[in-house]
Amino acid sequence: MITLNKLAVKCLRTAIKRGKIGKHSSAKAIIVAISAEWRELCNASEYRSMHIPKYSEQEEEAADVIIASLTYLQKIGCKDIEQLIKDKINFNAKRED
Repeated sequence: MITLNKLAVKCLRTAIKRGKIGKHSSAKAIIVAISAEWRELCNASEYRSMHIPKYSEQEEEAADVIIASLTYLQKIGCKDIEQLIKDKINFNAKRED
């Protein structure tokens, strides 16, 4: 199975290849892209996606938010995205607020 760390590299390369960001785009530009993906998620329906019909629009757009977030973490140089997410899940599980 491919790791999130490897997927993040692919996400960043794909975003550059597709012209979503440039090689020298700032991390702030990716934050703006994440915001755009959130807006698309807010407007997504529970109906089948036209792009990937076995999923709903909501599922596809939620995946885009994750992809944009992985791209951001890769861009800012996060060394171990998988461990970060595990650590954050564990931290959240222990929170009492």
